[in-house]
Amino acid sequence: MTDLKTRFIFFSFALFLFSCSREIEFEGQRFENKLVLNGLICSDSLISVHLSRTNTILSDEIPVIENATVSLYCNGKYREALLYLKNGIYKSKTVYPQSDSIYTITAEAEGYPVISATDTVPRRTRIIYGTHSSGNTYDEYGDPHHDYEITISDPPEKNFYELFYIFQNSPNEYLDSYLIGFQTDPVVADPVLRSDSELDYWVFTYVFSDNLFNGTNYLMRNKFLDMGVRGIFTNQFVPTDFEDKYAILRTSSLAYYNYRKSWIRHSNNQQIGNRVEEPLFMTLIGDPTPMYSNVEGGYGIFAAFNQTYYKLEER
Repeated sequence: MTDLKTRFIFFSFALFLFSCSREIEFEGQRFENKLVLNGLICSDSLISVHLSRTNTILSDEIPVIENATVSLYCNGKYREALLYLKNGIYKSKTVYPQSDSIYTITAEAEGYPVISATDTVPRRTRIIYGTHSSGNTYDEYGDPHHDYEITISDPPEKNFYELFYIFQNSPNEYLDSYLIGFQTDPVVADPVLRSDSELDYWVFTYVFSDNLFNGTNYLMRNKFLDMGVRGIFTNQFVPTDFEDKYAILRTSSLAYYNYRKSWIRHSNNQQIGNRVEEPLFMTLIGDPTPMYSNVEGGYGIFAAFNQTYYKLEER
């Protein structure tokens, strides 16, 4: 009887969704014609940014800006005009970001308001020690859990971080790029991640602050399912050809922290495609969430981080 009642409720709910939804023509709406600047800067790479403009929600195109004047300032002093390469990329010829330095980008293009963005490069935080082990515990299907322990040497000032655990495969005769796997699906997350890492969403990097361990050597423990996601990359995440597991820790600016937090919420609360493909799941899609931006006069993000890595010892 209970099973019959459950099926009836489910059928009624499905009928309600189908009967109360229909396709309508959307003619679009006016939007502000502004520049969009995106750039994440780190001390190991020349400063570069991507410049485009806003576009209608009905288009998948990213219209790039090719004829802009993009200027770089360091600690309030003009350094250079960034060189245009292709596909909306503007790049410095000489400037590698330095810790504690303040960088400002301005962009001017005919027909658009001038935009600017500023951020400060944080100091690098060290991982003192790190380990990986598997098979200490198992899931319900008999697959081993993966245990990670790292000790973070946190400086006394306020710090923000992004952490990810990877396995890096070097190019070989079958693949001329780097195949990098990210550990996902924590089953027992460290208290720091539980309090500040958006674990209610699907993530494969973990963004957090040092609120719970400021100024200490903090031992972070996380246990994961035997799950991951892989991607192909042109460049290494870790500058070595040894195929091992690594913990990568990014010390980030507040702007980077806010951007990554908003991106996680945004990317997990949108329907992929131009319409709802499965009406039964309409109610499971979250409300649209705004993206954080620190670009004055336009949209986008210009944010800094400093990165370190640790080769994890197997236990």
